[in-house]
Amino acid sequence: MINAFRKLLRPTLRHQLEDGVREALRRYADRRTAPDLRVYVSTDLMPPGMSPSMWARDEADHLRRFAAQWAQDNGIARAGLRVEVILLDTKREFAHVKPLGLEEPRADPAAASNVPRVERPLVPEAPRAAPAPAPAYGAPAGGAAVLQVVSSETLREPLHVTGEVIVGRKPEPGVQATGDRYMSGRHARFRNVGGRVSVTDLDSKNRTYVNEQPIPPHQERPLNAGDTVRMGNTVLRLVQGG
Repeated sequence: MINAFRKLLRPTLRHQLEDGVREALRRYADRRTAPDLRVYVSTDLMPPGMSPSMWARDEADHLRRFAAQWAQDNGIARAGLRVEVILLDTKREFAHVKPLGLEEPRADPAAASNVPRVERPLVPEAPRAAPAPAPAYGAPAGGAAVLQVVSSETLREPLHVTGEVIVGRKPEPGVQATGDRYMSGRHARFRNVGGRVSVTDLDSKNRTYVNEQPIPPHQERPLNAGDTVRMGNTVLRLVQGG
């Protein structure tokens, strides 16, 4: 009972890793540069039933954005840096973030182990904004296209597109706000014309991805049922045309 109560009060794994990333970058703040980050996580801390490689990939994506945002907020150079997530099957619960200085060799501490590894380059991120409450988009109107929420820290309801919808980070005229701090103010435009759905990146800082492939800005990209669209930390899937 006591152990269960302690676990309940313990910060979530993501919050622990974010704290570790923040502390690792803070050590290098006086150098005005950020180190590569290597993140070690016990497989015992993974959500049950989830693929290790998929979890490592998703967590690396989140932490690289978090690290880039922190570095940008503090005026620290970050070009070419990486965040690497390594899962270790040690039967002991731990999570540790290690900064790798530029002078340190990129040794492989898990060479003898069968562990998933994910590397992602850091990219410039949009300025941080306070999350907006998750909007309620309401029931789809006749002829609306439906984009289902696959993953998001802020959205809970699907996006319904009748005609044209501009999606962005925070409320402003003509923008459907998501509260995703990794989106630009006017990130992407969805259009539904006669049941044909498309998306256009509006020159966002972190780009728009269709089926995990970046699309050029200001070029309309048609969508088919089942296609995914990633904007910041938000992933949507087209499940219904107009």
